[in-house]
Amino acid sequence: MLRQLDDGVEITAEAGLGSVRLHCAERPWNDEVLDLRCELADDGVSAVTWVRTFNGDGIVSWAADLAESYEGWDGVRAWESLEHDLRIDATHDRRGHVDLRFVIRGPRGYDPNAWEASVMVTLDAGEDMRRLVAELGDLVS
Repeated sequence: MLRQLDDGVEITAEAGLGSVRLHCAERPWNDEVLDLRCELADDGVSAVTWVRTFNGDGIVSWAADLAESYEGWDGVRAWESLEHDLRIDATHDRRGHVDLRFVIRGPRGYDPNAWEASVMVTLDAGEDMRRLVAELGDLVS
């Protein structure tokens, strides 16, 4: 389920299960660098990090490709941020659902010893994915 926030988007799994918030987009140097706050929560676990991107690192076009492939695909389609602090792995169940595993790493995602946390959420392959594309577009613009 998607929920629009004043400053981003929240994606939740079934009630009481995982959730992801992408919000608080800011450009620290008024250039192409765009930072996003990513919050993951699941039963008894929460993790937060800032994600550095270069104009969103193509997250909107990546999500749009997923939305256009609503009939499904094989394997994993992944997106990763500039400094490897956020990765999203997408799989399709061929029954109309897209599983999105959000993986954050910190405090320096590029460091092999960084901590890692992940949450899985599921969206409908059609309308939910199109809404996600629109929300991400608003977030990174």
